[in-house]
Amino acid sequence: MNRSLISILMLVTLPVGGVAAQTSVGQRVAFTLAQDLVQRVVVSGKATEQIVENPKTVQPGDVLREQVTLRNVSGQRLSGLLVNVPVPRGTEFSVLGTPDTSRWTAQYSVDGGKTFSAAPRRTVTVTENGRAVTRQENAPPSSYTNVRWTVTLSPDETLKLSFRVKVK
Repeated sequence: MNRSLISILMLVTLPVGGVAAQTSVGQRVAFTLAQDLVQRVVVSGKATEQIVENPKTVQPGDVLREQVTLRNVSGQRLSGLLVNVPVPRGTEFSVLGTPDTSRWTAQYSVDGGKTFSAAPRRTVTVTENGRAVTRQENAPPSSYTNVRWTVTLSPDETLKLSFRVKVK
């Protein structure tokens, strides 16, 4: 079954007086979001990946790279920049493509972007010894709904951040 790719909304916020605000982001940070197909191919007998930019359709099981490119156009150093990218509908989070560094960190949400954590937890109810027991456990990455980076950008710096999803 072919599925058309779905546009996704990315939210970029800048801290203003300790509070995240969406105002003037377009004047301070230029950003684009690309959704590319990741194909495994064999070249000269060696397995490798090939990126197909902006594919028109995808199949269940295909892997997509969600990549945001940020460019600081403010002329100033920007700290605490929040970049929130939802996991597209019809896909599930697979793996972070951009590991944490001293200049950016990633967190994940399992509740549609309301809360974020480096290791989200969820409440589950299980039966133990014939009794219902409610407890917290680590949420599986396939349940992540959003990826959010906290970033520092130098003036005129361009940065690419990415994660991968699998089409359901």
